[in-house]
Amino acid sequence: MAEISAVTGLITGRVQGIGYRWFVERTATDLGLTGWVKNLPDGSVETQAEGGRQVLEQFIEILKTGHHGAIVRAIKTDWTRQDRKYFDSFEIRY
Repeated sequence: MAEISAVTGLITGRVQGIGYRWFVERTATDLGLTGWVKNLPDGSVETQAEGGRQVLEQFIEILKTGHHGAIVRAIKTDWTRQDRKYFDSFEIRY
């Protein structure tokens, strides 16, 4: 079985009210990742994704660019390795 990695990302900038969570969910799904994304009260967005390390690195790079309405100032990441997947899909949390 391939090693499973997970990354938690805290994205700051103009990332709320512009469809950024939808963009994150679509990107993760397209890459075959599982996990979640949600808005935080301070205006940032948090995501947790799991999958292969290289795919997760690609995911984070795509999130740095954002989409047409986003201004991503920074993404703080926390990486871990896991013995199994904890999520079945990628979802937007509220």
